[in-house]
Amino acid sequence: MLSFDKVETRSTVVLQVYQQMKRSILRGELPTGYRIVEVNIAEAFGVSRTPVREAISRLIAQGFIKEQGNVKVVADISVSMSEINGIRTVLESYAARLAAENATDEDLRVISEYCNSSVLVDGSSPLEKRAMLNDSFHEAVARASYNERLIKMIADFYEYALTEEMLVYYSKADTEAHAEQHRSIVKALCERDPDAAEEAMRAHITSIGRVIERAITQMKPK
Repeated sequence: MLSFDKVETRSTVVLQVYQQMKRSILRGELPTGYRIVEVNIAEAFGVSRTPVREAISRLIAQGFIKEQGNVKVVADISVSMSEINGIRTVLESYAARLAAENATDEDLRVISEYCNSSVLVDGSSPLEKRAMLNDSFHEAVARASYNERLIKMIADFYEYALTEEMLVYYSKADTEAHAEQHRSIVKALCERDPDAAEEAMRAHITSIGRVIERAITQMKPK
């Protein structure tokens, strides 16, 4: 039996359906291979099939749902997240290199501020706040690259960077390690060292990938 929160605001129906379905996939509530039937999803949300169809199309485009002939099923998110993390590694490492070369003093101040704020939060802080601070840090580094095409490409992957769904699987050691990695990135940027900034970001995204891989393993039904 499917279970979703009923959609309340009509102007954001597609977004709400999309977000809840994506969250259910990331949490393993809609497991790999689960057959997606529009009418069943629509009934569970209490909406028409049109917004459900649009939400599903977006999830297909992002690789969370795949089409097998005329059937739509939940994709293996371990594959999707691995692909996404590989792309993030390339894009964000390059952004860090450019930021070391192009960031203004104000850019560096903002990046440092987000870094320091994220260091202050701990496992008891709201997941939403932790995810927001992490995204803000990565966004600030990307903006400091001053490469508009690169910034837009990176923005497409923010919602997978550090989600509330993944944060529940972060240990204290993971949180501390990633805070230290943020500090290493900031240090390289402030020293205007492109090589060090690129490598620090690469190491950080790689570390995130390992945590996500472990989280997905824990989410999968035994």
